[in-house]
Amino acid sequence: MLNPFTRRADDARHWRHDAACFGEELDLFFPVGVAGPAVWQISQAKAICEDCPVRAQCLEYALRTGQDHGVWGGLTPQERRELRRADDARGA
Repeated sequence: MLNPFTRRADDARHWRHDAACFGEELDLFFPVGVAGPAVWQISQAKAICEDCPVRAQCLEYALRTGQDHGVWGGLTPQERRELRRADDARGA
């Protein structure tokens, strides 16, 4: 999986470098499943996202690029699908 938080030599400063999760273990943000230990992982990931200064940019990136896995911008894949459906229903 391509790590969106890996900095390349040609990379200009990007929102992800200001993310609260920058430097955190990425597995925390990509739990396997939605039950058992994954519930704890999701809550921990969301807690990190809660006060993130670039949360909106992260969520926008996830929605724009169709991220189907992981916690992005404080939302799970299911929550992002629901957000997209609500936006579609409003005609956004």
